[in-house]
Amino acid sequence: MPTCTIDGRQVEFKPGENLVEAAKRAGIEVPVFCYHPGLSVVAQCRMCAVEVQGIKKIQTACSTKAAEGMVVLTQSEPVKKARESVMEFLLINHPLDCPICDQSGECDLQDNSFGHGSAHMRYTEERRTYVDLDMGPVIKKNMNRCIHCTRCIRFGDEIAGIREMVAMQRGNNTEITTLDGRPLETDYAGNYADICPTGSLTLKDFRFKKRAWMVKKTATVCEGCSRGCNIELHWDHATVFRTLPRENASINRYWICDEGRFNYRYIHDEQRVISPVVAKSGAAAPGWPAAVVAAREALRGKRVELLLGSDLTLEEAQLIQKFAGDFFPGARLSHFGTPGIKSTSDDGDADKILKRKSKTSNLHGMEKLGVPGFGALSKETTGILVFRAGRAELPEWGGVAAVGVGVFMEPQAARFAALLPSATFAEKDGTIVNFAGVSQRLVRAVPPPGDCKQISEILMMWANSGRAGGAS
Repeated sequence: MPTCTIDGRQVEFKPGENLVEAAKRAGIEVPVFCYHPGLSVVAQCRMCAVEVQGIKKIQTACSTKAAEGMVVLTQSEPVKKARESVMEFLLINHPLDCPICDQSGECDLQDNSFGHGSAHMRYTEERRTYVDLDMGPVIKKNMNRCIHCTRCIRFGDEIAGIREMVAMQRGNNTEITTLDGRPLETDYAGNYADICPTGSLTLKDFRFKKRAWMVKKTATVCEGCSRGCNIELHWDHATVFRTLPRENASINRYWICDEGRFNYRYIHDEQRVISPVVAKSGAAAPGWPAAVVAAREALRGKRVELLLGSDLTLEEAQLIQKFAGDFFPGARLSHFGTPGIKSTSDDGDADKILKRKSKTSNLHGMEKLGVPGFGALSKETTGILVFRAGRAELPEWGGVAAVGVGVFMEPQAARFAALLPSATFAEKDGTIVNFAGVSQRLVRAVPPPGDCKQISEILMMWANSGRAGGAS
């Protein structure tokens, strides 16, 4: 690979790579505001100023391509003075509301002000002010904090494919807004908050709920569709507060859709079943031993089919296959998840960005294990055992006796003789396979609520409480 010299260090770079990325690879920070690796380069904030040997004026590192033999200085006096001037200019209108800003603690403006700004301000005029603007169900805008980086405008135009964010007026009167003040229309609106370097665009869902430095972060995978976007769950005290995208160039790049971003909400839904339920038992929570016995008895002597949600992990599905062989020999297993999607051949892109037609994460993993898609119950079937992890939509099965194991909501309980609650994607470890055949790991962030147990524990309790169904 070709090399250049940055701050006295030999740095390898890829042909066509800019100085910001080349320096990052060497562990050298070049501060930026308008630059984002997933967006076009506009070089308008001027924060990434560097000196390049042989060029009289300082250059913007984001728009300067690394070249063989190039010598670059990122900490020279002219560079430091230029960055200090940029910070002073950007802060003349910025409100001093860091204590109440959701971006506080993870704000580029805070970090760069501390690292490259001055402790003194010469500006004495009144700051400009704007009224906060509601931009729809996802984003709340505070224009007072905006530094005109235009990341949001470029995201809408280049990634979301909808030109809904624009810059109105000029100079000190510039305002970033939507056309005619309309609500945001894209299904990827949450990314506007992710890429905003200040607290100008914030998520309503997270607004004033938690400080950024208080949350724990768990790197895992989205279960919203068969793409398997890489995400980070932010949680504290067993409660998930938000979902953010993780960079993965081959799967989701830097983005996630709003459906996947807010999918975590059902984890803490008040209607989620978190204790065993037995129909007509007269007890709200019969306890696990009694519930497992009731579930076993509900299927005793019946010809049983097992329905597996394609939101289960590979490990869970393999355990269920072995369990079926031991306790329901000869029983048919099939998977369900998204109406109209019975096999991987039915899956495909749902839009031009990230979304897939299959709204469960492990459709391709189920086929890898040889589990076919569910069509209809056999005429001989008199009982079914349903496993579901949270996303799979329950099919119709008429009046056949049913037992449910997994994640269910209270309105669904009426369809089952017994419900044995288990963990969601955020409450367990496991493997899923995305549409491209890439195996990825779910990582447990929070413990299951109430009396929920892992499916492996439930199957073990079933096995230890006696043999059932077709077993002798």
